[in-house]
Amino acid sequence: MSQNQDYFIPMIWEGDGSHPSPNYGNRYDEYGVSALPSAAFNGDVFDVGGGSPYSRYLNIYNNVVNLSSPIEISLELGSSGGQFAITADALMTENIPTDDYRIIFILTNYFSETYNSTVVRYAEEDFNLTTIGESEQFVQTFTIEPTWDIVNIKGIAIVQNVNTTGTFTVSGYTFNKYPILQAASTQYTGLLPMFSSNVTEGPAYLGVQFTNNSFPQTGIDSWEWDLDGDGTFDSTVENPYHLYTTPGVYDVTLRIGVGGEYEETTAENCITVTDGSNVSGTLSGAFVSEFSPYMITDDIEIAAGDELQISQGVELHFSPDVQLLVKGRIDADASESRGEPIIFTSDTSWSGIRFYNTQDNNILANCEISKASESAIKVEGDSKVDVIGCKIFDNSTTTLGAALEIIGSDDVLIQKNMIANNTSVSNSGGIACTASLPVIDNNIIVNNTGQWGAFSLKNGSDVELTNNTIANNESTNNTPYLFFLLNSVPVITNSIIIDNGNIYFPQSTPEITYTCVTGGFAGEGNIDEAPMFIAPTEGEGTVYNGLVADWQLQAGSPCINAGDPDEMYNDVDGSRNDMGAYGGPNGMEPTGSENNTVEIVTLNSISVYPNPFNPSANIALSINENDILHPVSVEIYNIKGQLVKTIVNNAVIQNTNFVWNGKDNNGNSTSSGMYFVKMTTASNNVSKKMLLIK
Repeated sequence: MSQNQDYFIPMIWEGDGSHPSPNYGNRYDEYGVSALPSAAFNGDVFDVGGGSPYSRYLNIYNNVVNLSSPIEISLELGSSGGQFAITADALMTENIPTDDYRIIFILTNYFSETYNSTVVRYAEEDFNLTTIGESEQFVQTFTIEPTWDIVNIKGIAIVQNVNTTGTFTVSGYTFNKYPILQAASTQYTGLLPMFSSNVTEGPAYLGVQFTNNSFPQTGIDSWEWDLDGDGTFDSTVENPYHLYTTPGVYDVTLRIGVGGEYEETTAENCITVTDGSNVSGTLSGAFVSEFSPYMITDDIEIAAGDELQISQGVELHFSPDVQLLVKGRIDADASESRGEPIIFTSDTSWSGIRFYNTQDNNILANCEISKASESAIKVEGDSKVDVIGCKIFDNSTTTLGAALEIIGSDDVLIQKNMIANNTSVSNSGGIACTASLPVIDNNIIVNNTGQWGAFSLKNGSDVELTNNTIANNESTNNTPYLFFLLNSVPVITNSIIIDNGNIYFPQSTPEITYTCVTGGFAGEGNIDEAPMFIAPTEGEGTVYNGLVADWQLQAGSPCINAGDPDEMYNDVDGSRNDMGAYGGPNGMEPTGSENNTVEIVTLNSISVYPNPFNPSANIALSINENDILHPVSVEIYNIKGQLVKTIVNNAVIQNTNFVWNGKDNNGNSTSSGMYFVKMTTASNNVSKKMLLIK
């Protein structure tokens, strides 16, 4: 508008689902609106229709802006008890006839150029002043939405005659008149402590990231948080992370300070922490053995930016059709404990683990995943996942890869897993890839049943498969195929492929070298001989239990020392590559166990115990023979990536066991939360997550 814009108070009542406005229906009915958009000025002047209404609006505004008013209103927007408070001091400057007047209080939120000044709160009460000199103070409070940007909020007070004073017609539409006697608007002034959190409910240990949303947006000197409702401030950082370890309901208080002035707000019953008996919704923090098994009764999600750490020995027990959706980060790493895997299962069936559009460092290590009725693990949207040393078995699906379904994702590592006894009706019993390039090394893929026995590779999934044992998988297709290939050329080396049907669907031809293939296959180093497993299953498919078989090679096997002679493929002991899952630099470690436990060999690694810990943690380093001769650094970082404590600073070490007492480099005690211990050696970097609880 062109002039005196302080008198123009835009308010949009929205009736759609995007930003529905309170009291929209009543305001719509009061005026008798028959067409949208309809714009009312002063309560008794209308404009109807879209197009380019600016010039029409401007003419109306200029005609009403200089009208005199019988009321003066002084307006303030403050806060009271954690709510917005609009205070309107009204003074009569002229007499008005007795009628039905109301003072209407409104909050508007400026969303964007499309949704500007949308009405988000509404209340009204009687306005009984009629005589010059009369005055009264009116106060109305509104609930604050934590996600609001306070800069965009305006408080408005309108004195309006709600007894219709007649009708008028515009563009063929008839409207009621409800004249406005005075109006005022203001923005918020003062201090307003506000905050939000990533989650509000979940099982212990519940990790809650709090975000300060206070006003003013800049210039706040201090933040003090009582995160557990005990009357003591626990943190003075702007956006604290807190790990709730004990079930209960917690109040949260935030006090902010500017120039010696303080305001605080308390959110009662803000955080609810449960045990593991009824878990659903958004997850953050850690699952620990104390509350295992976790009974997952409805879909669970790790949202983008959130993280869930699952400790060794924890079981997640899923109700039917329930899914774990990962958009943030999951750390299910039990690689340090061969006897205590992390278990994902169900009494009947569940919908599996789905990774969607997450580029975080997700890991599933030494997990047992079974009874899924979709893919056990589904990876989509260029997600990043490491699946290492897991047992993926007894899963069944109709249209997907039963063990793994990978779509549009290249940064996926599938290594040292036992993939057995999975079933797909119309896809692969093992792994299905579409437009993806995962790394598939040193896996045992056996006794799966599907339309395609072990693999479906489509649309440019030129996967490299190295040192895998692929045996006794069953294809139910009329013409059985171990591999379904469509516009994909896998590169297979140092592997063992045992199959009674056709190796591949002949729309693409794999490249196979230094591999034992039943029936033979043209390629350098390939052989066609019995691999001499120690105790394989007696037949194909899920009717035979591939888990209890022993797929190691007997002494004298033609597959021993028969892989690619390039030293880069040498076995762990330095000898020439053995074909199959136990060969190569990442080979499974022979165990001699009839249960075929999958071993993970990490050349450099970190162990932390206890984990979680309080007040101190033991840090044990495993360093390979070459790196131990060179300087090593060991440092502890917080979840923001800030250095907290230096344990070893670029030094050659003899002792590989250390204790961290929870204090930083300045000797100050650190707060509860997640930390990373990082080891830098001459050859690589490794890290381990640990939880400090107080």
